Amino acid sequence: MKTPQSLAWRVGGMVGMFCAILVLLIAIGSDHLLQAALDQRAKTELNGKMKALQTVLDASIAADEAKLSAQLVGHPYLHWALLAERSVLKSSDEFALQQALNISKPTQAGVFTQKDKEGRPILLGVLPHAGQWLVVFLERENDQKLLRLFRQSQALALPFAVLFIAFGSWLVARRALQPLQSFNTLVSSVTAASLHARLSMDSVPSELQELAISFNSMLQRLENSVERLSQFSADLAHEMRTPLSNVLGDIQVNLSKTREVADYQRVLASAEEELLRLNRLINDLLFLANAEQAEQALNLEEIELKPLIEMLFDFFDALAESKNIQLILSGSGQLLADKSMLQRALSNLLSNAIRHADHASKITVDIKQDTHGLSISVSNQGESIAADHLAHLFERFYRIDPARNRNDGGSGLGLAIISSIMQLHHGGVTVDSHVHTTTFCLRFDDVRG
Repeated sequence: MKTPQSLAWRVGGMVGMFCAILVLLIAIGSDHLLQAALDQRAKTELNGKMKALQTVLDASIAADEAKLSAQLVGHPYLHWALLAERSVLKSSDEFALQQALNISKPTQAGVFTQKDKEGRPILLGVLPHAGQWLVVFLERENDQKLLRLFRQSQALALPFAVLFIAFGSWLVARRALQPLQSFNTLVSSVTAASLHARLSMDSVPSELQELAISFNSMLQRLENSVERLSQFSADLAHEMRTPLSNVLGDIQVNLSKTREVADYQRVLASAEEELLRLNRLINDLLFLANAEQAEQALNLEEIELKPLIEMLFDFFDALAESKNIQLILSGSGQLLADKSMLQRALSNLLSNAIRHADHASKITVDIKQDTHGLSISVSNQGESIAADHLAHLFERFYRIDPARNRNDGGSGLGLAIISSIMQLHHGGVTVDSHVHTTTFCLRFDDVRG
């Protein structure tokens, strides 16, 4: 398995490489600048001497060798020679003589560059005088030595500079990435029992603020999920323990001694009732588990809501009549949805509405459709729900009055199932309760899918 590369090495390496290239470019640029400065200095000095020599030549018809040499005193790198046609008439020294023999007949005055036999650059200035040419030679050996020393120092210093920059970049990158170590430490320490831990925003640089916020939000969601799962497990155990304890208690009591057949029949009937309750609970939990999967496939079809709700009214008619409740439907509309799921959501709402409605009251189902979507409201008249309960109604096993709901056969999952069904349809469910009226509203924002 390939060992992953350190992020500090990556950042430090890239920064070091960039800086090394920058230092190399600076060194090359400095070399060119130094060479240009030396060339300019040599030309300036040569032009100055040429003006002095021109003054000497203008003062006499014949070139005075002594006066010409006197102008170059103190400048051992300057030499002169007097040329006529292709011959050298006079020269200041042997160097000037040899260089003069290597050049062709001058044709114009000015400053020129040539190389000697050994390839060393020499700057020469040409002055015309009485049909002759005075040539001044400026040796560049000292400039070349200075340039070589500069290049040697650059060659020696550059590797150390690159290493220093690379190591410094690594240290800086490691220091700058120190907050990531906090991430790593926190991530390594996260367990189901320590989800309350959070990254301190004060110690996180601005570039990592969004990452830190997202990470803390993830921990918050995980903590909430674990808490809900723990609560769900406790509620589930409580829900299953009650009917199982009832069945087990009845059986143990009746097996303690011989009973009449009627007693055994009563125990079996009670066991059947409790087992049916458990069966409904398990079916509801399985439905919730499937409904909460994002990839759950919906069997979408065009549904006429009015006939569907009228059919549900017929189904709940006997239960409503037992409490002298009147079922009223208003409005109509079409909806693209999963019919079985929509029917289950509406059945749960109607069942709850009838169970908690006052005797001789009304339950109203109102369908409203507009350009923005469709809503189905189910309202009943009965005891209103306190505001502190409204936010928890769609949680699993949540009951306002646990004892009453359990006796009526409720499992505390009906509203949670409705919420999951609406999420699958990319809609939502809301509840409003006040002035002796409670209304649940199913909202579908995209009725055409």
